Amino acid sequence: MQPLSKLMAISKPRNLSLREQREVLRADMSWQQETNPVVETHDSEASRQKFRHFQYLKVSGPHEALSQLWELCLQWLRPEIHTKKQIIELLVLEQFLAILPEEVRTWVNLQHPNNSKDMVTLIEDVIEMLEDEDMPCKDSALQMGSIKEKMKAGSRTGKPQT
Repeated sequence: MQPLSKLMAISKPRNLSLREQREVLRADMSWQQETNPVVETHDSEASRQKFRHFQYLKVSGPHEALSQLWELCLQWLRPEIHTKKQIIELLVLEQFLAILPEEVRTWVNLQHPNNSKDMVTLIEDVIEMLEDEDMPCKDSALQMGSIKEKMKAGSRTGKPQT
C-alpha cells in the first residue's frame, strides 16, 4: 500500500487489510500499556537500527520493500504517540550526531542526551574541556589528541573531519 494511501486508510479503517487493521489496533491499544522509559529508549534504538539497515535485496519487489520500510519507520518514529516536533527533533539529533567526529559522537552517545539542547551543551562542554590545557582528562574518548584538531578543523570548514 502506498504511504499516502496508508495514511488515508488509517482514517477509514474499513479500507485496511486484515494485517494493517491489526497494526492500527495495536497502535490504538498502546496508550493503555505502561512503558518503562529505558526499555522504550532501547526499543526505539533497535527500531531505528532496523530502519536504517534495511536492505532491498531481502524482500521480494519494490512494493514489499516500500511496505516494510514504511512499517519499520512507523515502529521507530511512533507517530501515534509522538508529536511532529518530537519526530523532527529525533531526526535532527540523529543527523547532528552523524556529522560529528567519531570520537565526539561516541562520547556524546555515552552521555545519553535527551534533546538537542542537552546535546549542544555536552558538545560545548567537550570543546571547553579540550581547550583547557590544564585540566587532566580521564575519559578515554577524550584522551585522543585528534579530537581537538577535528573539532577545530570542523568549525573552520563547517564539515566534520574523519
